Amino acid sequence: MSAVRKKPVRKKKAPDPATVCRELCELAEMGKLPQQVVLLSPIRGEEEVWFPEQILNAARDWARQNDQLDLMECDGGSPDFSAEGLEAFLAAPGLFGGDRVLIFSRAAKAIKKTPRLASAIAQARGMTLILVEACGAKTSPALKALTSADGVRVERFRKLYSDPPPWRPHDLDASEAAQFLIAQGRGRGIRFDSGAAGLLVQIAGGRPMELAQSLEHFFLLGLTHISAEQVRETVAHSAEGSAFEFAEALLEGDARKAFRCLQQLRGRGLRSWDGKRIAPRDAFSMMLAVLAKQRAQTAAIYAQLSQGVDFASACKAAGVPSAGPIGQRMQTRLQRLDQDHLDRILNGLAEAETNVKRDGWADSVHALEMLAFRCHSRSQRGSAR
Repeated sequence: MSAVRKKPVRKKKAPDPATVCRELCELAEMGKLPQQVVLLSPIRGEEEVWFPEQILNAARDWARQNDQLDLMECDGGSPDFSAEGLEAFLAAPGLFGGDRVLIFSRAAKAIKKTPRLASAIAQARGMTLILVEACGAKTSPALKALTSADGVRVERFRKLYSDPPPWRPHDLDASEAAQFLIAQGRGRGIRFDSGAAGLLVQIAGGRPMELAQSLEHFFLLGLTHISAEQVRETVAHSAEGSAFEFAEALLEGDARKAFRCLQQLRGRGLRSWDGKRIAPRDAFSMMLAVLAKQRAQTAAIYAQLSQGVDFASACKAAGVPSAGPIGQRMQTRLQRLDQDHLDRILNGLAEAETNVKRDGWADSVHALEMLAFRCHSRSQRGSAR
């Protein structure tokens, strides 16, 4: 008699950072967070501090509105932070019958300097809530006493994925960042048409702070129903929109349009969604990053088409929609370039980064102008044939 084979147990997929953040914020607003919560950086990958900040803010608002709580707020990164003061608070009885709350932000630096704080926090008694944010310490030994304590909830916050998952590469709305944007928009009474949220993420990136600012921008404009075309029109006046327009111009070989973008950058700079001016060095990095990503997607599709793959399949493999405004722009772009043009852009990207980051060019816009000139010379010769 053959043995009965057990079905493999599928591991439950861990929720994405935005979902965990929403859950903890809702609990914080109701005063129902677990007694001890520790917010950390991911063990691998890039951290995203925006999520812990939202949880800290929600917990602060709740605690400050409750007069019956003995609240201590600590900033471990402040020069005024006192380890002795924190230890005294943890050891002393509460002023209001033991209902004490500790909200400890930027704790990693303080615990690294004074490791005994981790044990003191873990051993504290009679606390209603201990909320510790220690981002920047991925595997700090000093934190082990705190993170391994019984009953503590530990959450690590990485950045959101701005690209769709491998099993849905053609659906830009399926990315974590787009889903975050859709959920946040729903909370503000803003609805996105199919493809609009994914397009905004592709242009503006997946940082939750920038996406939240974009929602605020739409809200102030009185827009509650966002289409892909409205995304393009609104983003055109943002830093991200300028970077995307510059990349589009170079990939289409439209050097005049590229130079107009750089004239705006030189004259007025780039501004984020909230109106703040972006430093020239950061603007340069943004322009290069957007161009590099757009070029990589275009090159992948071009290579597939050169091998006889149809346009829809090539776009799907590259994670780019073949229909709608994005697909139409890609088709127009592909009609105006060849492999030599793609190679020139790649070499120009490397040269611009070397000029600014290694050779120390003070004028980063000039490095972008040199890049645009290279593409201009190629497109001019191509149009003459």
